Parts: sequence; C-alpha cells; structure tokens
Amino acid sequence: MPADAAAPSGVRPEDTAGLYWLPYATCDDCIAPQAIAAYVAPDEHVARTIRGALDGKLALGLPFVVHTDELGLAPPGIAIVIGAFSTPDGAARAAAASPVIGGLHAQSFAIDKAAPAETPRHVTVVDRGGPVRAWSKADVDAAKAALDETTDADAHATLAAMHAWLLRRLATRPAACTVLPGDLFVVDDSELDWYELAPVRCEGQPAYIDWTQSLLGHAVIVREHGAQTLTQIVGAECDSPIMKTWRYDADGRHDDAAAPPPQVASAKGGC
Repeated sequence: MPADAAAPSGVRPEDTAGLYWLPYATCDDCIAPQAIAAYVAPDEHVARTIRGALDGKLALGLPFVVHTDELGLAPPGIAIVIGAFSTPDGAARAAAASPVIGGLHAQSFAIDKAAPAETPRHVTVVDRGGPVRAWSKADVDAAKAALDETTDADAHATLAAMHAWLLRRLATRPAACTVLPGDLFVVDDSELDWYELAPVRCEGQPAYIDWTQSLLGHAVIVREHGAQTLTQIVGAECDSPIMKTWRYDADGRHDDAAAPPPQVASAKGGC
C-alpha cells in the first residue's frame, strides 16, 4: 500500500479478482488487498456447491477459487473468495452479509502477512466458455517427448511456438474426458506444468487441459467505464512473467485485435 493509504493510487482491490499479487504481480497498477471475504470448503464437492450457488450473483470474476495454502491461511481448505478489500472492515461486512451456503458461513481473513506454503496445493478452475478436452498424462508425456525429438526448427523458435506445437500434437489424440466451465480440482504443486498445461482429473486419474482454459495465475480487473479484462501468466523467462490480456465477459475471454502481444515484465534476475 502507498504511504498515504487514505488516497491510494491504482486499481482498488474491490475492483479485482484473483491472486494478482502472488506469486508474480499480474497487475502492476493494482493495490494489494488488506483482507478478503471467503467461504472455506473442506472438499471439492462442497466447494462446487458454493461456487455454483454464487455464480452470476457477484461481480464478473467472482467468486474466484484458490487453495488456502496459496493464501497462507489455516486450517487448510478451498477458499471460495467473494471479494478482496482495502480494509479488514470491508471484508468483515461482506462476509456478514453473505448467505449460509452448504452449511458454511463466509469469513473475513487478513492477508497482509500471509505466507504461502513452499509447496502449496492449488485449485484448477475451468474458465468460462464451452466444454474443454482433457488429455491423459501418458499422452502429454508422449507429446512432450515428440516435441523434444522433432527436427522442425519452427517448433522451437519461441516458447509460444513450442506450446502451439504441443497442443497440435495433443489434438490428434482422443480426449481422456471433457471438463466443463466451473469444474474445479485440487492439485498438488508438483502436478502443475507451469504456464503450459493445467492439471485436472478424469474419473480420478490425472489429466491436463491447456493452461489458458484454466484460471490459474489470473487476475480479472474492472477497467474504465466498467469494461473488464482478464490477465494470465502464460510463461516465464529470467524469473519474469509473460502475461497476456483478454477482454472478459460472461462468455469468457475474447482476443482483442488492439491488444498488445504477451508482455514480459521487467526481469527480477536470472538473465
């Protein structure tokens, strides 16, 4: 927060959704919240019930779902976050005004001193849009091996080219299952194929979807005139995030011809 907290500059937490301040700053002009209001569910079933009950009743982008490991909160569970706030009082009022869902009350949590776990659990949430194909881990491993072995120079030209090649290869394989918008899955940190593929489950077995069909590493931000954007980390170089931004509405993401290409934030070290 700026020194003059009474008159902060930048996007206020109340106009945001997502962990834009962790682990990389996915919104440079957003102010880190002091508190959040959230339901904490003990398992995926209850989390889906709460999320479904709130869908369409809050601002676009809310609720967003993360594991309490990422927020440094205890006891562990799945946080269905209904808002981020500039003050603890704002979070407390929002929690108190929220209905009981699935037998749970919303709570307010201070996060200014949150310390995420070293190997946190995460929650993969399938983004808005249509059904999404998921591929088995075996097919993903085979596609990655084929990418390593290909002599196609263009396949290795850039990180984006490598990712596109991998997706084309996976598209030739039958899907292990189809997941739907709003589906959510608790996953271990070791399962993430960072900024490439997001882990889900097909009949309890590990499977993967394209990273940008998930809400991992994202921020939804209300801009001028009420327009909303979704920014997501889609890569990393030299310990700096590569971020892409879409226009965002009830149907999901939309590429904007006027939008800049993915941007690399200023390097934090490495290169």
